[in-house]
Amino acid sequence: MISEIGKREALSKCIVWFYDGNVRTFYSLDKNHRRAKQNQALGIQRLEKMLLETFKGKWETAIIYENKDDGAELAKFKRGHRI
Repeated sequence: MISEIGKREALSKCIVWFYDGNVRTFYSLDKNHRRAKQNQALGIQRLEKMLLETFKGKWETAIIYENKDDGAELAKFKRGHRI
């Protein structure tokens, strides 16, 4: 699980709607190691991998946003495909 500090420092978040009715929010891991600079592209790549490999076939819709109050939509997925 990601800590509260990790949630605040994450550059992206992914909201996932599963087929069983659950909705969960996942936060990006934007660093290779503790002292590295944050890399938003790496975080988004890791979220996409989680969706397409770890949760394959278990979710209907997923949207990746910037981790801000009014964060912009960065990517949208529907039934395993990016829209």
